[in-house]
Amino acid sequence: ENPEYRKTFWHTSSHVMAQAVKRLWPEVQLAIGPAIDEGWYYDFDAPFSFTPDHLKQIEGEMKKIVKERIKLERSEMPRAEAIAFMESRNEPYKVELINELPEGETISFYKQGDFTDLCAGPHLPSTSGVKAFKLTSCTGAYWRGDSNRKMLQRIYGTAFTKKEDMEAFLAEQEEARKRDHNKLGRELEYFTTV
Repeated sequence: ENPEYRKTFWHTSSHVMAQAVKRLWPEVQLAIGPAIDEGWYYDFDAPFSFTPDHLKQIEGEMKKIVKERIKLERSEMPRAEAIAFMESRNEPYKVELINELPEGETISFYKQGDFTDLCAGPHLPSTSGVKAFKLTSCTGAYWRGDSNRKMLQRIYGTAFTKKEDMEAFLAEQEEARKRDHNKLGRELEYFTTV
């Protein structure tokens, strides 16, 4: 119920998802993964298009990461070291973000096992805090919202501390889709095309 905890919870969930993607496909590059109103998203640059089958694979890997109860550890690096670190991992989007930080800004990372991400935090102490989750969709998103930049793939997800709460939320979302006026109008032929 606490908005700050919810944001921290969902942001940690985004890191669990990003770690799962990198475990499954190490060549995928990371962009950003913030918490949003009803969950989180993470943008990826992948040499393939994510499908519903990929999302199932990612969810399966996320479950493993949660069961591993990996501790999240914060660290800081000087700018040059942070850039070199992300360049060594072939993460150009992270390098760009670091370069845009104001001089003197703290550059922090969060590490969970074999996964490290540029991040201001905060996070839960462990991956075990992410209980019930669902990857809900995948869409295209231009890097930095700029149509002149590369089109990335954005995976959305939501998570709850209890499976029942997640199932109730997903059922509510499904009911809302059924009552969508645009969808209903087309089905009832209220909208016509010329």
